[in-house]
Amino acid sequence: MTVEEQRYLEECKKVLKREQMDIITMAMDYGLLIADIRKVVQSNQSAECMREIIYGMMEGIGEEVAAFLCENDFNQYQMKEIREGIAHGLTFEQVKTYGTKEMSANRMKKMRKQLEEAVLKKKDQTEDDSVRDYMKGLMEIMENSIRQFQESNERFESLSSLVKEHVVDEKNREIKDLYENLKYKDKSIQELQQKVADQDKVITDLQESLAKKREEFSMEKMEVEPAQSFKKRMSRWLAVRDNKIPKDVFGEIMEAELSTEQMEEVRQCMEHGLTDQDISRVITNAPTPEKMRKMREILLLMKKRKEGTENVH
Repeated sequence: MTVEEQRYLEECKKVLKREQMDIITMAMDYGLLIADIRKVVQSNQSAECMREIIYGMMEGIGEEVAAFLCENDFNQYQMKEIREGIAHGLTFEQVKTYGTKEMSANRMKKMRKQLEEAVLKKKDQTEDDSVRDYMKGLMEIMENSIRQFQESNERFESLSSLVKEHVVDEKNREIKDLYENLKYKDKSIQELQQKVADQDKVITDLQESLAKKREEFSMEKMEVEPAQSFKKRMSRWLAVRDNKIPKDVFGEIMEAELSTEQMEEVRQCMEHGLTDQDISRVITNAPTPEKMRKMREILLLMKKRKEGTENVH
């Protein structure tokens, strides 16, 4: 409930009885406007008459009929017959033919029933006339549709002849061209399929070769000792080969963590008589075995050239 409604209720409590307040509260709960409720309150009606007017407003009798009830001194039974007439489809003018203060509610009810029956009969007659008019219009529409269909069918026959003469032949040519194009594409697809099959065979051969290489590598790996064990054996061999290897050069060789190929290049350097300093140069920065071999060859050439120069002097 809004503030305005609460304020208006407080005002009504000062002048209305409890039964009237219940009716006003009902009207507000239903959602009627305060302006319309105020008209009912200001008409100074009894609680029973106020209830009939509020019921009529809820049923949608309209402002004109509501004002008519508020302005005339009807009792609650007369108001009910007026409200019932509007609710059953009578117009306000028809209701006013029996809605007078001098007529009893019982008489009002009889007249209302007669008017409702007359209106219903007239309505049925009107509906029958409307049905006849509707059926007549429907028949005309059907006749027009049949005529238009016949005309359309004649035009369709004409168009069909044109289609047979021109469009069908053109479509046949297009289908023939499409068929030839599909044959060419089918040949291209077969060639592509053959290429794919050839590539699959190459891939299969490569996979078999790789599998064979893996098997050979596995066998070689089983025969090769761990790197640390190899380094230990290499260090023992070096110690036997040359007991004069300085500890710092040997330590440098071990710390370099050389591969088997790199260790082989170091051994070749020693066999060819390179100095410890030369060997240290060869293993610096952990070069590849190929680079170590080239460095060894260069150092040997430099050594031979130096020895030749000394022999000349």
